[in-house]
Amino acid sequence: MENINMFCYQCSQTAGGKGCTKAGVCGKDATLAKLQDNLIFALKGISAYLYHAGELGYRDKELEKFISKSLYSTLTNVNFDSASFVRAGLDAGRINIDVMRLLKKAHIESFGEPEPAKVSTGTKKGKGIIVTGHSLKLLDELLQKTEGTGINVYTHSELLPAHGYPALRKYQHLAGNIGKAWYDQKDVFSEYPFPILAPPTAP
Repeated sequence: MENINMFCYQCSQTAGGKGCTKAGVCGKDATLAKLQDNLIFALKGISAYLYHAGELGYRDKELEKFISKSLYSTLTNVNFDSASFVRAGLDAGRINIDVMRLLKKAHIESFGEPEPAKVSTGTKKGKGIIVTGHSLKLLDELLQKTEGTGINVYTHSELLPAHGYPALRKYQHLAGNIGKAWYDQKDVFSEYPFPILAPPTAP
């Protein structure tokens, strides 16, 4: 890469089908490319948590409109105004807070106000299923389906907070949490002879 400050592969015009490293074939510069990358990164997170709120029936058309409008602005080579992408990045920060507020409301109204809980680590003797990702709805549905079957259900890594919600903690076969950071999941999963349940947005 000749110029580390410029790398863009956002569109079909990309040089050599790999990436523009000096200036965009479309005309954009390195600053604009980075601002668009930053916006796309923010949209990924916003979209993931808005999806989880939507799973529980909580939607916000204004938030959905922001995602669509912002994504469109990066996919079409019609806006080379860097200042507008700075504003969009700042707006994304505000929207992110709104999305998390909506998701919090969805979680509390669906599963109760979370409380501190003592959570076992490791596994128990018997059959089990590991749930990864961030979907409380997915976990709830699995707990309902496996209740009384003798199958233990374990959360993985970042799903640990699920144990604090009364409507989930009531299930006696919600047996504990395994793993630490999400990036160790391949190693962790290989240690247990259990099937893994993950939502479409899980890393």
